[in-house]
Amino acid sequence: MEHESIYAIIVAAGKGTRMGTDIPKQLMPYEGSTVLGTAALKFASADNIDKVIIVSPSDGSLDGIYEKIVRDVAERAGTGSGTPVIVRGGKERSDSVKAGLGECLRLAEEAGNDPGRTIVLIHDAARPGVTEEIINANIDAMETCRAAVTAVPSVDSVRMTAEHSGKYNEKIAGNSSFSLKHSITYPIMNSNVVERDRVYMVQTPQTFMLSDIIKAYETADEGGYKGTDDASIAEFAGINVAIVQGSVSNNKITYQEDIPMTTRVGTGYDVHRLVPGRDLILCGTPVPYEKGLLGHSDADVATHALMDALLGAAGMGDIGRHFPDSDDKYKGIDSLKLLAEVKNMLGDVTINNVDITIIAQAPKLSPYNKQMQDNISRILGIPCSSVNIKATTEEGLGFTGRGEGIAAIATCAIEGRF
Repeated sequence: MEHESIYAIIVAAGKGTRMGTDIPKQLMPYEGSTVLGTAALKFASADNIDKVIIVSPSDGSLDGIYEKIVRDVAERAGTGSGTPVIVRGGKERSDSVKAGLGECLRLAEEAGNDPGRTIVLIHDAARPGVTEEIINANIDAMETCRAAVTAVPSVDSVRMTAEHSGKYNEKIAGNSSFSLKHSITYPIMNSNVVERDRVYMVQTPQTFMLSDIIKAYETADEGGYKGTDDASIAEFAGINVAIVQGSVSNNKITYQEDIPMTTRVGTGYDVHRLVPGRDLILCGTPVPYEKGLLGHSDADVATHALMDALLGAAGMGDIGRHFPDSDDKYKGIDSLKLLAEVKNMLGDVTINNVDITIIAQAPKLSPYNKQMQDNISRILGIPCSSVNIKATTEEGLGFTGRGEGIAAIATCAIEGRF
C-alpha cells in the first residue's frame, strides 16, 4: 500500500506511579538521557519518520522539561525528523493518543497529504528499548496490512487465575494495583494451561493508517469500548491487525528494577600549596603541622579529590563548576559540608567504595588515617570498610617532595541508573 507520510506518536502523558519515585518514569535516567529522550531519539533518528509527536501531561506541568528533551533529541538526531512536536494529552491514555492523532491529522492536511495514505506509529515512552529494526518492521508490514502490532512470543508458561486480580486490591495497603510481592491473600492458580505457542506479549509501536485509527477510536467511543491498547481499538472497529517481531529489549519500564543498574568509576586529582599560618585539614581531620594548605575553602585537598571523583563518575563535571572559588559563600568552608552536597547531588546512587591517596613528604599521616576514614564514611553513609585512605611520599622529588604542597588522588565506584 502506497503511503505519503509517516508520523510517530510517543505517548508520555502518564505519571508512572508504580515506579515509586518522585519523578515520572519517563524522566528517569536512561542511557545517558531519560527514558523519554531515549525512546524519542530512536524515532527522530529514523530516516523514514517524517515527524515525531510527543504527548505531554494535560496540565502542562512537564512542558518545560519536555522542551529541553526535544531540543536535545533534535541535536542528537542529526539527519532524522528534526525537533519533535509537543502536544498536551488527556486524562486517560486514549485521550492522549487521540490528541496525538489530531496533531498528525493537522500535519498531514498542512502538507496536503491524504490521511488514508498516511502511516502513524503509536509508541509508549516507557519503552526506550525500541530499535530501528522494530520501527522498520512495522512500516514494512503496512505495505500489505492495514495495521500492525509489535509483539514477542511468550517464552514462559502462561497460567490464569480463577479470579481477576482486582479482587485482591483491597488487601494491599497503599497500592491500588495488584502485586504478588505486596499481597496478603494470594490468588489460586487455574489448572488450565494456556498454550504458550499461541501467546504473544504485545509491545509498541503499533502502526495504522491515520484515517483508520482515527475512525476506530470514534467507533470505540460510540460503542463504549475502552480497549487495552490501540490494536484492540482497531480490532473492535473490524480491522485485522498483523503481528511483527519485537524484542525482549523493548520491554516496558514499569518498576525501578526495569531500568538496569550500571557501575561507573571516577577519578579525581587536586593539589594545594603549603603556607605558614593556615590549618592543615585532610578528610575533615586537623593534622598538627607548621604549615597548612592554601585555598579559598579550608583547602582539604583529599576531600576535593574525592568530590571530583564522585562528580566524574556521575558525569556531573567537577567541583570548580559547582563550588567556584569566585563565590564568597565558599570562603573558608568546611570541605566535608561540600562533600555532603555532592552526595546529595548524585541522587539515588550507591557509592560502592572510595580510595584516596595523599601525596605528602611531611607530616606523617598514618596516626590520622582512622579519623579520616571515619569522617568520609559518615558523610557518604557507607561502611568504613568501603573507604580506603593511604599516604605516600615522593622520596624528596617534585613539589611535594620539597614540601611545597600536598597532592591527592581519589578513585571511586558508584552504581545507579544513568
